[in-house]
Amino acid sequence: MTFEIGFLFAVLVAMVYLFLTEKLPVELTAFIGLVVLIFTGYVEPDMAFVGFSSPAVITMFSIFFISGALLRTGVADVVGKRMSRLSGGQEVPLIIILMLVAGVMSAFMNNVAAAAVLLPAVSSVARHSGISPSRLFMPLSFGAILGGTTTLVGTPPNILTAEVILGQEGLEPFKLFDFTPVGLALLGAGILFMTTIGRRLIPERIEAKVADRSSHLSSAYRISERLTSIRVPKASSLDGQTLRETRLGTALGAAVVGVRRAEKRILAPGPDFRLQADDLVVVDGAFDDLQSLLAVQGVAVEEANAGQLDAIAAQVEVLVVRLPAGSGLIGRSLRQLHFRDRFGVLVVGIRRGRDLVRQELARRVLQQSDELLVLATAEQRTVLADQKGLDIVDAMPVRDAIGEQLFLIKVPTTSPLAGVSVRESRLGELAGLTVFGMVREGKAVVLLSSDDTIHAGDELMVVGESDRVLDLVQLGDLELGSVSTKAKLESRSIGMVEAVVAPRSDAAGSSLRKLHFRDRYGLQALALWRSGTVVHKELADLRLRVGDGILLHGPREKIAQLAADVDFVLLDYDEEPPRRYKKAPVALASLALMIALVASGAFPIHVAAFTGAVATVLFGALRMEEAYRAIEWRALYLVAAILPVGTAMEKSGAAQLLADGVSGIAQTYGTYAFLAALVVLSSLLSQGLDGAPTVVILAPVVLLTAETLGISPHPLMMAVGIAASAAFMTPFSHKANLLVMSAGGYRSMDFVKVGTPLTVIVLALIVFLVPLVFPF
Repeated sequence: MTFEIGFLFAVLVAMVYLFLTEKLPVELTAFIGLVVLIFTGYVEPDMAFVGFSSPAVITMFSIFFISGALLRTGVADVVGKRMSRLSGGQEVPLIIILMLVAGVMSAFMNNVAAAAVLLPAVSSVARHSGISPSRLFMPLSFGAILGGTTTLVGTPPNILTAEVILGQEGLEPFKLFDFTPVGLALLGAGILFMTTIGRRLIPERIEAKVADRSSHLSSAYRISERLTSIRVPKASSLDGQTLRETRLGTALGAAVVGVRRAEKRILAPGPDFRLQADDLVVVDGAFDDLQSLLAVQGVAVEEANAGQLDAIAAQVEVLVVRLPAGSGLIGRSLRQLHFRDRFGVLVVGIRRGRDLVRQELARRVLQQSDELLVLATAEQRTVLADQKGLDIVDAMPVRDAIGEQLFLIKVPTTSPLAGVSVRESRLGELAGLTVFGMVREGKAVVLLSSDDTIHAGDELMVVGESDRVLDLVQLGDLELGSVSTKAKLESRSIGMVEAVVAPRSDAAGSSLRKLHFRDRYGLQALALWRSGTVVHKELADLRLRVGDGILLHGPREKIAQLAADVDFVLLDYDEEPPRRYKKAPVALASLALMIALVASGAFPIHVAAFTGAVATVLFGALRMEEAYRAIEWRALYLVAAILPVGTAMEKSGAAQLLADGVSGIAQTYGTYAFLAALVVLSSLLSQGLDGAPTVVILAPVVLLTAETLGISPHPLMMAVGIAASAAFMTPFSHKANLLVMSAGGYRSMDFVKVGTPLTVIVLALIVFLVPLVFPF
């Protein structure tokens, strides 16, 4: 192996690592790899960006247009409704019809979009038939993935195999329906598996109920058990104030879902709703949590003075402690690590890059290179210095570390805080505050233990935002009470809906607070479902991910507006989103035009697809701004930037080296053994990588090995392309899996249990069937 080949392999290994870990966006990793290959001479500058104009990218680009047109004109919705009518409410027929419909749709449109379009219909069918949604969403995802293998344009790996073959002189490129015999067989096998063995493996994560949707959602998100009532007493400072002025929801960290006034019930009151004495405010918040928060009522809050800061500085110092690579603390929160009890020190801030975090410290998941601002005595500094996974890199003055964030809470004799421990006060857990000391009888005591008792007359030294405590104090005396578990949260004008963060959503990566969700959409988020777990706390600051389920409550007209937003998919939503039904024939005609041009042999696939895409916009089935939203730009950029890697492997001799090595497998064990090895490798890589890089990396090896052995590259490339789409084993292997994960309440292990045997079956069929369609 030459140095040139070794360096290229090192670059590829680094790229694969970054693809798998997603420490950088996958398309950025591809861009960086391309730049490195250009500057090191593996790719000529005039050939560096040919990927952006390649037929594969043009075909993908065009298919996104046609997919968007089928969605916007309601064609996909009509297909989903027909599926609902045909199923008859029986689980096995429903799975068969569901996977068939998803497969047919994803043959000509983006398979993630096909799954997203069918999600609401499947949710509705599940509710009306009494079948758990988790029994149906996984078959939906797998059907869409398998359906993509049935045509050349069904999935990016298939499109790329055509690009590879097209680039070889004297070889006939794949046609639109060359993949169909194998793809249909795989879809049929997938349906058979999911209705027999797979059906027994699919979990019932969400309870099946035929009851009304509101009860079902309340139960699934455990809302009914969290409803608490708050009575506004007579002469309360809240009397006559709006919800915005009272900051009631912000102070309590709870969503206001309704107000009962005498015999009148007001659901989802807006921020300008004005409270009155004797109002019963219903909030989505656990009774015990609210009771603990309201324990601060009656306390006095004041800023720390210079003398108190000097008293603290005389007892402790602030250490800057960094988490190096490989630290056992990375990936866990301070609460999970029992950091305070374990080391006897107190973290008063976390520096992450340029940001300094001081609130909600206990729940922050630690990351590599985080710097913890730690209050410690000289003795504790010695102990910390000996700890593995912690590096003391600096010290800083107490005044600089906590001066602006330090305040005192004076505990009166009548306070519920008197007589409880620091841990039992739950000020850190519920209010995001760090209690690190107290002033008792004029003497400052620093670095309290979590078990130290708070006494009446104490002044608690606290780091955090005093506004939260001031808001709680200003609420005055409030009376907490329980709410019936049968309380209705919906009316003719107010509804509750489950929304899923869609693929290519601008909301992914942002928090509800950054999105200004309440102001923008007029809906209140009550809970979030992620990886089989319901999240109720700190919803506003949680970064959203594709596939997250969000329970929303508010006016039905606002829900209708959200239904038209491409960033979210509404489950079990009966209202029709705005569709351009009169233009449905245009969308279908554009699709038919593409198929006709390819089938006739008049034009190659990228020209035919581009012609169909232009027709969708030209004749009004899709607007340009909608077309831009329909495109999965990350996928296009990834493919365009990764294509030159194949050229680099050929030019450097890396592909020849690998081909010489793997050709021995065929010479020793036969061509089928070599094909099986390629198929398994392609599938395993695609479980973590995107299918597109998998095809690009393997393509040069396939072509050179085929030339060495004197066999056709067609069956090898087809097998690699289809195997790269066999992404069933993890929820992260395909966006369709991510999309249904939260909606079905699945855990990662559910995909392993169901997807692994399906993957084995699919790969075995690929090895057996592909050579029958395209002989060696």
